[in-house]
Amino acid sequence: MLAWNVWGINKPGMTTSMSKKNDAGAMICLSEVVDLLKTEGLANAGKSEGLLAYQALSRIKSNAVAFDVPLSEIGLADFDVDALLKA
Repeated sequence: MLAWNVWGINKPGMTTSMSKKNDAGAMICLSEVVDLLKTEGLANAGKSEGLLAYQALSRIKSNAVAFDVPLSEIGLADFDVDALLKA
């Protein structure tokens, strides 16, 4: 949903207020996924099980930077993703 607004495209029949509400909902969902990945990644840091969290968080962080999404809004501002590779 977030990508629709990033590119200035609204789905047919979607009003601006609906788009903003959907974007806010998408940010909340993304933040919850980030929190889960951080928790699981830290619990499995340095193990093969932690690699999925590392890969996902790395991609999320890269995309957030590319689309000017503040890392603080998704819970990645003060989080070292590379720490998940260390035991």
